[in-house]
Amino acid sequence: MGSKVVQKTLFSLSLLLTAAAIVFINVLLYSPSTRKSLLGANYTVFGVVPGAPAKPSAGTPARSPTNNRRILDPAAINGMYFGASIDWEAKDVPLSFNQRFGKPLPFVMYFANITTNGMALVSELKYIIDAVVRVDGAILGLTVMPMDPLEQLSDAVYDQLGRVCAEINKNGIPVMLRYAHEMNGNWFSYGQVPTAYKASFIKATNAVRKYTNLTSMVWAPNSPSGYPWLAAGSGPKAKSPDFIAMDTNQDGKLDYLDDPYTPYYPGDDYVDWIGFSVFHFGNNLNSNTMPVDGEFRGVIQYVAGTDKLAPTWDLYTQFSQARNKPFAVMETGAAYYPKNVKPGDPTEMDIKRAWWKQVYSTDTLTRFPLMKLISWFDIAKEEQINGGETTSSFLYRDFRISWDKTIADQFKADLPPRVFFEDAPETALH
Repeated sequence: MGSKVVQKTLFSLSLLLTAAAIVFINVLLYSPSTRKSLLGANYTVFGVVPGAPAKPSAGTPARSPTNNRRILDPAAINGMYFGASIDWEAKDVPLSFNQRFGKPLPFVMYFANITTNGMALVSELKYIIDAVVRVDGAILGLTVMPMDPLEQLSDAVYDQLGRVCAEINKNGIPVMLRYAHEMNGNWFSYGQVPTAYKASFIKATNAVRKYTNLTSMVWAPNSPSGYPWLAAGSGPKAKSPDFIAMDTNQDGKLDYLDDPYTPYYPGDDYVDWIGFSVFHFGNNLNSNTMPVDGEFRGVIQYVAGTDKLAPTWDLYTQFSQARNKPFAVMETGAAYYPKNVKPGDPTEMDIKRAWWKQVYSTDTLTRFPLMKLISWFDIAKEEQINGGETTSSFLYRDFRISWDKTIADQFKADLPPRVFFEDAPETALH
């Protein structure tokens, strides 16, 4: 009888000791102040410094985790960084990109939605953070797209956005926040409402800066080709504040003679980077055709028409150069339509190579010295084109350059000096 009591007592004691050990380990893992007071500054748990970035897996190209963070001081970079949008939905991650491409990303893009309830899928951000940490040193390009009317976003929603950016930054990951991009277009719910847009961007900037100084704000309109994209009956109502703002030449109508950028600019105090999107989609947005000479440059320095009145809308000169702000092409690529190949079409290599030789070129580096980042859209996806319930169709567009070794190797071979990856030596950046 006595032995059974002793056994029960020992069993209960072992349970208590086990529970205490679990609590102690969790305190070590999740309470920095307790860890430091108990173990000192140079502690480890199971051989790992808690909170430190995860070590990159074997096979990742060698790199310095501090080099590309110089992008936070872009004036110090004599050249530009390469970046990429990867297909997170298809479970692609930066480490996989690095391994198949053979060069380490200094910048990777992720898209997130925000609603009146706050940021959607915040739980997924831990997965994103862990994936970026594993390629220590990479900057996260965070594109946040409001899904509800901007006037309905509360202060609490903006506050959450600021806290999310700060949490990412605490993991050692700088953020370039592209908030409500392509706002001068009519394809997003927040498009072509300049009054509400500017107020929203300012609130987002203030919320981010309340919590962190490691997140840069990127103002990124779309190419003005086709602006203002108004079908009959669409767009802001005549004489409304948004109409008046968009009618920059005050002729009582909205057309290609109106400035496609200035109505949406929130002000120098709230913008750190000037961003842009520019793609080659082929003729009629649906065919395998070659880029024309000067196409990339011509979109940035866009001449809106062929008549004598045609104005030039030069995003780089007007906003980057005039305001001394760094310029980033946040998305670019050339579309190949593998399911729509016709006799005589150029090859995938022909189309994509012709585009990247314009985009990543000595001419680009020379002509646009404040252009410090160009990010390739390394995704293939089914996209809806032409618009309208009766005329819409879907096409499979392949923008990728990293998935085909021959294409990836040719891309790297064609890059001029001063286009940097994360393994660029410190001395090369000057």
